[in-house]
Amino acid sequence: MKDAELEPALKTPRAEFGIYLREYRMTAGRRQKELAAMLGWSVSKISMVERGQRTADEAFARAADTALGAEGGLLARWRETVEHSSRWPVWLARLAEIEQEAATLRLWQPLIVPGMLQTPEYARAIFRGKPATTSEEVEQNVAARMERQRVLQRDNGPTAWVILDEVVLNRPIGSEAVMAEQMAHLVALDEHPRINVRVLPRDSWLTTGLQGAFVLADGPGMPDMAYLESITLSQITADSGRVREIKSRYEMLHNEALPRRASLQLMGKMAEQWTT
Repeated sequence: MKDAELEPALKTPRAEFGIYLREYRMTAGRRQKELAAMLGWSVSKISMVERGQRTADEAFARAADTALGAEGGLLARWRETVEHSSRWPVWLARLAEIEQEAATLRLWQPLIVPGMLQTPEYARAIFRGKPATTSEEVEQNVAARMERQRVLQRDNGPTAWVILDEVVLNRPIGSEAVMAEQMAHLVALDEHPRINVRVLPRDSWLTTGLQGAFVLADGPGMPDMAYLESITLSQITADSGRVREIKSRYEMLHNEALPRRASLQLMGKMAEQWTT
């Protein structure tokens, strides 16, 4: 079996440790097969840990540290990622992993620009709105969000179909300059071969999406999944009945959304209005 080819696009806590493990292993001149034999574990387990697809416990980290002659360095890295994981809500870490695995993402957002499409300044303004958040925490969150967006830039990244309520284009976030930059960014995304942004007009009279934002994800080797978002509760489900219901809602929203060209013109118009 060949070594893992590339590090994950997003450094979730367990993906972070996977990157460190791979670096220490390669520095030691060991292949996955050799490390697996030294530890008495399977090659697939080593591969999955390195690719961020499986969580490593302390026993694994300690044994790998000894086997690779890391002199405590790898174990220290593991402890860092454990501390890092305490700052990630469980649902967010799982959502990031789903985004990496998915072939297609379908997003609906009635309130703000989705995190995957936000500019740094727009994201910064959003994070500043959370009570009792320090400047350091804001910057950490912005950096994590920008890192998370990298999945869309991968050659084999997912195709994203995004529907925004028109109110998203009008709601002031940050400042006029922040909004102008964000609208221009949405227009520029039309150049991306796998990102499609549509706008649901205010005069659609559709109430289907008023309950909140959601993301649908599907891909080979994974069940169809839905992420449901609200102010107090965010959850991920693979329940077939709930996913089917969310898909029906998405289809209704998609059918009422403006076509690509009309959506692009509206976003461009709003970029100009926020600029002036």
